[in-house]
Amino acid sequence: MKTVSLMVALVLFGTAAPASAGELRATVRNVKPEQGRVMVGVFDTADGFRKDRRLVGQMLVPAAAEVTAVFTDLPAGRYVVAVYQDLNGNESLDRSILGMPTEPYGFSRDAVARFGPPAFEEMALELGAAPVATVITLTP
Repeated sequence: MKTVSLMVALVLFGTAAPASAGELRATVRNVKPEQGRVMVGVFDTADGFRKDRRLVGQMLVPAAAEVTAVFTDLPAGRYVVAVYQDLNGNESLDRSILGMPTEPYGFSRDAVARFGPPAFEEMALELGAAPVATVITLTP
């Protein structure tokens, strides 16, 4: 009998409840309509961001100066959104000889890049069960 009671207690109290799934909405502004797809990547760790290993992504074809990417069923946690507009269609963020992006780009929370991308903490969004929205204004 004690074994059964212990098992029930472990099942009820010893396991973590599953994290709620949430929605992340990224509105991208300052898009050049019909001049290249908008590439949106969501990252769940600083290391993943540094190594360009996105959790999920979307390619949007912009018909207007503003587009919105919606990511659903994401587990609760911290996320960063990075965006660029692929003006030449090579599916890569082009850079100058000095390493500076030559195509429009931006980050969640409109974090500003100074001598490289912003720190993960500056861009991070906390996602729970309630939807989270961020605005990203692409560089000119």
